[in-house]
Amino acid sequence: MKNPLLVPEFREMLAANNIEELQNFCETNPPAVVADFLGALAPKEVWQILLNISSETRSLIFSSFDEDVQLSLLEVLQHDELVDIISNMPKEQRLAFIKELPREKVLKLNSALLTPSPVESTPVLKLVSGAEKWEAIPIPETVEGISVYKTIHNTLQKINIIEPHSWVNVVNPKQEEITFLSEHLNIPHDFLTASLDIDERARIEVEDEATLIILKIPFFDENNLDILYFTLPVGVILIKDLIITVCARETDILNDFIENRVKHFSTTNQHRFILQIFLRAVLLYLQYLKQINNASTIIQKKVEQASKNQQLIKLLNIEKSLVYFTTSLKSNQLMLERLQKMRILKMDEENETLFEDIITESKQAIEMANVYSDILSGMMDAFASIISNNLNIVMKILTLITIILTIPVLFSSLYGMNVKLPLQDHPLAFFIVIGSSFVLSLMAILIFFKKKWI
Repeated sequence: MKNPLLVPEFREMLAANNIEELQNFCETNPPAVVADFLGALAPKEVWQILLNISSETRSLIFSSFDEDVQLSLLEVLQHDELVDIISNMPKEQRLAFIKELPREKVLKLNSALLTPSPVESTPVLKLVSGAEKWEAIPIPETVEGISVYKTIHNTLQKINIIEPHSWVNVVNPKQEEITFLSEHLNIPHDFLTASLDIDERARIEVEDEATLIILKIPFFDENNLDILYFTLPVGVILIKDLIITVCARETDILNDFIENRVKHFSTTNQHRFILQIFLRAVLLYLQYLKQINNASTIIQKKVEQASKNQQLIKLLNIEKSLVYFTTSLKSNQLMLERLQKMRILKMDEENETLFEDIITESKQAIEMANVYSDILSGMMDAFASIISNNLNIVMKILTLITIILTIPVLFSSLYGMNVKLPLQDHPLAFFIVIGSSFVLSLMAILIFFKKKWI
């Protein structure tokens, strides 16, 4: 819809070069409203206004224009300006814009994009042409959280471009790095962000040509003195002939691949690579479970010698780690079963054997985690009973001492009264009173021994 109501005002602002007021109008109103009013202007006037606002807002307004306004603007846009607008469009609107264009317009747009900067145009060209092949994408020097590796001559080597049959390892990326990957590789934005959420469960999701597999892996944090063992999600994204791993921290599992510690590993065999990640994760679970069991045994002996809060807190933290491991292992097991049903990975004889090993080791890890958790839970209950029993013994001893001491206190209280008392004139009265209280206290002790209260 084109609303000509503000056309004179817009032209007056342009003539007076009142850029600030134009910016304020475009930035403070919804893009659809701005598009309705600007659509009534000539294409050159519209573009003159859009040039003075941010790229994101400009793309949102452009995507809100009627189709005829968009096509008329294509006539006045330069190549770089066109790439900037389409690249900054939201994914859904960008796809809708490309799909709704007539074929001759699509060809014209494709022709316009085929100019001197192919790398910059790559994400748009993929949408326009729908080509299966894609250009190599250089990694900017400012990027820190993205590393690219490729198997060359049977050795994993680091490269500075994203190309077919390479592995993109993403560690704790910044927002601009996530946007870079999402735009250039046509990956759903939530695929990248979900892999960074520590509470994300293991799952599989498929959208368009991208497949996301989230695996929960064990993690040992030596700097966290409270909980040393916990779990992290690792996102494995498959898109055409590229594999991408995303994690919030550097992990021993992926570092083993980077440092060439894994045999029979190649980035060209993506499906086997994924299975190898799964297997190493399960083996690391088993290793950490044994460490946890050994640590709990040592702490148990110390608690038996002297019940201190520090040891009990350590046992409680170990119990938390076992809960994390048990929950994550069960989540991984469900994910593996779904992966097998969906047949996402190509299963030749070698991969089938590897997958069976993963399932077997995973079940063993779940059983170990359950056993250790049950043992530790029973141990904590036993220690709680022991501590309670020790407290009862202490209270009983204090009570008996109080009763025994009450007898001499009673005698001293009676003979301290200012009234006439038996034997008060006797020369040995003091010793008689002390002796009587001592004898009665001794009799009380003998009675307690006979009753086995002491």
